[in-house]
Amino acid sequence: MKRIVAVGTEAAVRAHAERYRRFDDATVCGVVGVDFGSTVDRKRSVGTDDSAARGEADALDAPRYESLLEALGADVDGVDICGPGVSHADALETALGAGVPVRCDPPIALDAEQFDRLVSCASGSEGWLVARSPHRFSRMYDRLHSAVESGGIGPIGVARIERTAPFDGPGWNVSYAEVRAVEGHTEALCSVLAHDVDVLEWTFGPVERVFVRARESERCDHAHAVFAFREGGRATVEIRWHRTETPTPRIGVEYSGKHGRLDFDEDDASTAFRAGTTPLAVDPPEDDCRGRALRAFLDRLGGTEAPPTNVAPASPSRVVVAARRSAVENRPITLTEESP
Repeated sequence: MKRIVAVGTEAAVRAHAERYRRFDDATVCGVVGVDFGSTVDRKRSVGTDDSAARGEADALDAPRYESLLEALGADVDGVDICGPGVSHADALETALGAGVPVRCDPPIALDAEQFDRLVSCASGSEGWLVARSPHRFSRMYDRLHSAVESGGIGPIGVARIERTAPFDGPGWNVSYAEVRAVEGHTEALCSVLAHDVDVLEWTFGPVERVFVRARESERCDHAHAVFAFREGGRATVEIRWHRTETPTPRIGVEYSGKHGRLDFDEDDASTAFRAGTTPLAVDPPEDDCRGRALRAFLDRLGGTEAPPTNVAPASPSRVVVAARRSAVENRPITLTEESP
């Protein structure tokens, strides 16, 4: 039984804990960073009885710790940062310093100094860090990846990704609003962009050059990124996060090459199939893209897959560091072997 400490906001920790409970070989033995008080405060703000929030929070059924260092005092096999690593840099360094393996979403850093520090920390640690986007474990992205690998479109020409969502509402938009509340709009957009960068590099190889324009307004945040791959071809990623509208589609992906084109949008995603208002073919939590990402982490802890020697993959976070720099400096950035 692998003993996992979960770190993050309450909503994120709860989503991961639900998945770990469905695995026979894992248990959440501690949680860090779950702010029960803030949950109660939010409920109070809309006039809801505190007891419901308290009962929901207690359903995590795991000891709560004030710090990860305190949680690591118990027998722990791995640490799950429930969200982007950049939001919990202290926890990353604490776990790696203690030689404990870590899983998180990309990016692990938004600036070169933090990136170098974490890579150095992982290299000198008995632990390791995996920071793959759950998008890699999506059936749709995997289908596109396999088709590209088998020569379905030939040499890549242009890959296009468009991602849109409202600010307020359920689901994935909540995490964006929370990141934006702590960081600026550029940092929040780059955190979203990291998932697409991870999938693009996984599919088409290393990114060599990046140019990003990001802006905010009262209506929405917006970023437009252009990437040049080292082996040829380009990708464009457009992200819009609206405050009041729900533009469609929320996701659109198109890979075009010299011999064909592959694409999907929100209606093609298995979890979005609907007949009227009834969802169809919805993956159970342990087998959706996030559940499969956590399963892969447990398999590495169990030794069925070789663990990385330090950070895997480091390159998408390196590209995001360059993307943020490009957005701030409003100029293209070329990645080199020596600098993020």
